[in-house]
Amino acid sequence: MIDDPDVSDPRIARQQDPQGVQTEAWKRTLEDMEAIAESRRDDGWEVVTIMAAHTDTVSRDMGEEDTFGLMHVVPNNYVDRFTDVYDSDEFTEYLAYGTDVNGFMFVVTELIDPPAERSILIASRYDMTRAEGMINAAEDAGVLYTHLKTIDGTIIGSFEHEEYEPLISRPNA
Repeated sequence: MIDDPDVSDPRIARQQDPQGVQTEAWKRTLEDMEAIAESRRDDGWEVVTIMAAHTDTVSRDMGEEDTFGLMHVVPNNYVDRFTDVYDSDEFTEYLAYGTDVNGFMFVVTELIDPPAERSILIASRYDMTRAEGMINAAEDAGVLYTHLKTIDGTIIGSFEHEEYEPLISRPNA
């Protein structure tokens, strides 16, 4: 039997959600994604929705020099939907809808191909208290990247955000 995690460790204690605050924030994030998708579809747009299985905040010292940013793990059942639509030359704009809940960012990132009226919505949650290196890299480079990868680590798409502030919140810790 596995022992309960040491909740005296503040990093582990933050992961606990006894009042359901994070669960509710995730539920609202998914509802927001669906509402945005429905609105776009009502306007005649092609929309792909993706729920990231996991999102890491990656700094330059964690990998390749240019792979810092948000690294979304895309579940296998979403990979074909994404790769059938996404082209980095055509998706040139983005919007971000999100909120900071207890140091966790709950975000819907919308990648947009305006001329073709196509949109890809990615729902994600990530821990901003572990993002200092990513934020520093973004500030140094003047950009932040969103990367999508499969469970086996294959990068299936990347997007450069020149204005990245809507995607981050400096941790208070």
